[in-house]
Amino acid sequence: MGNEAIKFKEFEFWYYRFSRGEFDLDYDIGSIISNLELSNLHNDAIEKIIEKCDLKEQLTLRKVSKDLRSLVDKQKIAYKSIHIDLMDSYILCWYNDKKVVFASENWDENKQLGFDYKGSCTIRGEDYVKIALNDLSIALNNPKLRLDELTVGFQSNDKMNRFRLNSLLQHLNHQIHVKKIKIEANVPEDIHKNLLSILPCLKPKELVNIGVFVEDPDDWVPEQALKCVKKIANLEQWKQAEELTLDPLNLFPLEFLTHFKRFDFFTSGLNEDFLINLRDLFSTSTNFQSCTVGTYGILASCTEYLESVCERMKSGDPSVVLYHFKIPENSSKIFEFKVDYNEYQIDIEKKNF
Repeated sequence: MGNEAIKFKEFEFWYYRFSRGEFDLDYDIGSIISNLELSNLHNDAIEKIIEKCDLKEQLTLRKVSKDLRSLVDKQKIAYKSIHIDLMDSYILCWYNDKKVVFASENWDENKQLGFDYKGSCTIRGEDYVKIALNDLSIALNNPKLRLDELTVGFQSNDKMNRFRLNSLLQHLNHQIHVKKIKIEANVPEDIHKNLLSILPCLKPKELVNIGVFVEDPDDWVPEQALKCVKKIANLEQWKQAEELTLDPLNLFPLEFLTHFKRFDFFTSGLNEDFLINLRDLFSTSTNFQSCTVGTYGILASCTEYLESVCERMKSGDPSVVLYHFKIPENSSKIFEFKVDYNEYQIDIEKKNF
């Protein structure tokens, strides 16, 4: 006790020595017991230790001291994907595959309909929104961050305004490296506003894939959104992206989509007019390569149209029907329409004739 107490490392050494029957108390342990601590290590050595740490360990080290925080922030952070869902009474974040819930002190996960809290870490606090944003800012402020995917989902624009994600992004001193951005909202108006705020904060050319998903697409007047849509279409991030996912398709006029190479569309109205619009869009696009159209309806009406303008081909699969459409302006290219009744989708691909 007191000044006579030995350090744990010495106790541990003698404990295992005695357990082996070695009772020589005059044994010199000076060369074995080292006073070397983490703070005595050279920065290069500490950086190598940090590199070996997983995401949770890096965040823990970051809170130990200002020096460690600085060293952690210099590292290429371990995130590959970040997914944020702003719910009514909590915020759900996925950092890679780690699920973190931010909620108030009295939040009851058992009362959340459909909420799967297994395997998640819950962080409670009076201002849980601020806590969640602070944790997110640790990653986004790191200029070495390289994300494969960033997903932001919210039920209303009020939730986004309270979370202040757009403000955080706009005050970064760098653009974020993101390969794929997904925005999920209840109404199209909120999608357009936030897409216009978020896209400029992402690094052009690095951004390859843009995904936009709306729960209630009927709540939209196209004329009111057109001004915002035009601004989005003029952004370099939009112009240089190669892949686009829209659910539903009518979130953007087709004239703003001609530069994309690959598409994923979802629609409930897969009819003749829809296919004609797609045919015209892809025929005028020099970049188009392929498109998958998922439908919530039936495929019979679209196959009737394809039968009238395309050549039917053998597929070798009774659940799949193939059609070839020769592009009028390009004698060496065709569109192949693959109607898959099992998957309720149509795959369209530009091929050599």
